Amino acid sequence: MFMYTVGPCTLLYFIYEMTKSTKDENKKLFAAIIFCAFSALFWAFFEQSGGSLALFARNNLDGSLLWLSPSQINNSANSVFVIIFAPLVGLLFLFMNKRKFEPNSVVKFGLGFIFLAAAFYIFFMCKHYADENGITSLYVFTFAYLIITFGELFLSPIGLSLMTKLSPKRLVGVMMGTWFLASAYGQYLAGILGAGMAAPQENATKIEELQAYTDGYHQLAIYAVVCGGVLILISPLIRKLMGEVK
Repeated sequence: MFMYTVGPCTLLYFIYEMTKSTKDENKKLFAAIIFCAFSALFWAFFEQSGGSLALFARNNLDGSLLWLSPSQINNSANSVFVIIFAPLVGLLFLFMNKRKFEPNSVVKFGLGFIFLAAAFYIFFMCKHYADENGITSLYVFTFAYLIITFGELFLSPIGLSLMTKLSPKRLVGVMMGTWFLASAYGQYLAGILGAGMAAPQENATKIEELQAYTDGYHQLAIYAVVCGGVLILISPLIRKLMGEVK
């Protein structure tokens, strides 16, 4: 009930606030809401680690990587990769900015979805490395987590920054809350999507489970690349709404 009421109430509140805002402020608020909506979609795809990917790691992976089991890889790989690569991605953006070819924030959002799509396509490709028992490669699985981390690094910190820049001062706290509310909706949708990837029957074989999950990841890859393409295509329009905000 909370999920079905808090979102509409938040939108109604923003409509009310827009009646008290200037035209330029309303444009920026509308751009911020667009970012929040796409953020919810991103986390809906991304947050499979606590659901379908956890089951996939438990049922269809074997062996170890650096003494870590598949479930440990599923639970820790993304965090480890964020710690390692976040400073490097930040330096990359600074390098690109100094040479005047850094992509704008909307394009970075779109690229985050493209990385996400690539990661889920690699999860899908795990089926081609499976043996006759439905057990597939932990190395390919871990590589997909590396790619998915770059998607997060292109979207999450950019979105947090934009929420403060696009909001009128009186609404900065509310907009930050809305950004995290979008994450909550994304994780709620992630559970629904993960449940839809469940094996076709309770006593399914590992081969059937592998097929069910990888087919689902293939669909997520398609959805993610569509979202990324749409964002990149409409980036000029959103940039106009953002005004002077970079």
